[in-house]
Amino acid sequence: MDITLLTENTANKRGLLAEHGLSVLIEHGGRRILFDTGQSGVYAANAGRLGVSLDGLDGIVLSHGHYDHTGGLPQFPGKLPAIYASGLAFEDKLCRNAGSEDFRRIGIPWRERRRDFPVHETGEKEEIFPGFYVLSRIPAVLPQEPAPGLFFIKKDGVLLPDLMQDEQLLIVRMEEGLAVFAGCAHVGILNCLKYVAETFPGEHIFLLLAGMHLRGYGRKRLEDTAAGLREYGISHMIPLHCTGAEAAVYLKQEFGVSCHLAEAGKRFHF
Repeated sequence: MDITLLTENTANKRGLLAEHGLSVLIEHGGRRILFDTGQSGVYAANAGRLGVSLDGLDGIVLSHGHYDHTGGLPQFPGKLPAIYASGLAFEDKLCRNAGSEDFRRIGIPWRERRRDFPVHETGEKEEIFPGFYVLSRIPAVLPQEPAPGLFFIKKDGVLLPDLMQDEQLLIVRMEEGLAVFAGCAHVGILNCLKYVAETFPGEHIFLLLAGMHLRGYGRKRLEDTAAGLREYGISHMIPLHCTGAEAAVYLKQEFGVSCHLAEAGKRFHF
C-alpha cells in the first residue's frame, strides 16, 4: 500500500501548501482511491507539485459532510470518478461556537449542487471494491467518548443534535491486516475501532490513519485514548488533522516508532 498526504494542516517542504483539512491518496491492489478533498484545491495543487497524477482514480470517498473534507471536490482536475458518500452527509450542518450561542455553517459547500456530481450514496456497510469497504453509522457507546455536543443539523428551521451518523470509515483489507482511514472520528476514535472490530471479527488492525478529534481535550482524555488504542496492537498509526499537535506528540511519545507524525507531501509505503 502506498499513501500520499495531499492536504494536511501543516506542510514543511518548499512549494507545498497546507490548510485546515484532509486529503489522502491511497494506492493498493491496483486501485487508486482519494480519501477526502480538503476545503479547497490545495490537494490538486500539491499533487501537481509532487508529480502525482489524479487521472484514472477508481473513486473518491468522502468521510463526512464537513467543508474541510469535501470543499475541494469542485476543483478536481479532470473528469470526476464515482464519489462515495453517505446520504446524511448532505444535511445542513452547523457548529456552535464554543462559549457562545452563535452558530456557523460547516457543511458541504456544494451540497445544493450535488446532482452535478457523480455521487453514490453509501450504506451502513458497503464493499465499494473488492477488499475496500466503507462503514458508517458508528455508535457512540464508550463512556470515555461521549457523543459530540457542538454539532447540529437544521431541518425545517429546527436545530437538532448532529450525532455524525454520516461519518464513514474506509477499511482496506491487506495481507498484514486491516487499514483503517478516518477523516475526523467525531464519535471518538475508540468507538470507531470498536465498531471495526465488531464488523470484522478476528481481523488485526494493521494501520490506522486518522483525524482523531482530540484537539483541546485534557490529559485524561489523551490517557484514555492511548490506553484504548494500545488494546488493538496497531502496527502503524498516523494521527492527522484534528488530532491536534499536542495529542499527536503525546501519541508519538506513547507509541514510539509505530506512531508516525506527518504533514502535506508525506508519503508512506507499507
